[in-house]
Amino acid sequence: MQVGFSTFDTRKDTVYAFIDDVVREISEMTPGSYFHMGGDESHVTKKNDYIHFVNNVEKIVQKHGKRMIGWDEIANADIDSNAIAQWWASEENAKKAVAKNMKVIVSPAKKSYLDMQYDSLTKLGLHWAGYIPVDTAYQWTPEEYGIPKANILGTEAPLWSETITNLSELEYLAFPRIIGYSELAWTQPEHRDWEEYKGRLADQAPFLERNNVNYYPSELIDWKKSKFTYETIEKD
Repeated sequence: MQVGFSTFDTRKDTVYAFIDDVVREISEMTPGSYFHMGGDESHVTKKNDYIHFVNNVEKIVQKHGKRMIGWDEIANADIDSNAIAQWWASEENAKKAVAKNMKVIVSPAKKSYLDMQYDSLTKLGLHWAGYIPVDTAYQWTPEEYGIPKANILGTEAPLWSETITNLSELEYLAFPRIIGYSELAWTQPEHRDWEEYKGRLADQAPFLERNNVNYYPSELIDWKKSKFTYETIEKD
């Protein structure tokens, strides 16, 4: 789980020969138009070396017919506006991306990381970016951070798997927050209301239980599960 302690020798041609081979193979296997090259938390890589690296990787990705995505740090490189920055940590980097007319994927760790714990009692997940209860996950807007709507390509709620070992544990961290993230991404801000959403989310309990989804039963929600669920099972 440690990061940022290693680096490529970004001035070696063999590094880019290796990366070219990897990008080529993955590009041939995937039909989508995007290629995420990472690029975050390069703590021991010197700034000029990092910029040189990202610039070269972008050319490789483009050579294989893909559009490059990278974490928000890539906005510091000399890349063109076709590249996409995924904002996870630095608002400053996100604004640099906007200044270069790049598209931005909005996924701030403090709001949208599904591997963050709900609270201090949650056994799964981490909390380096903070705790994200169900209401915190829902009550924010991608536009509130000063990124123009025209530059927002979309949102993402990543779930890193360091602390989970099976699908049931994944579901526990993802649900019910992923339902709120979906609504946040597809609904205009003026049509989102936490108090109204709580009732609709509560009504999802029978559906989640019928599908054996191991969701987190947040105490913030008055889950409509017991009587309705049992009556539904008996009728079926």
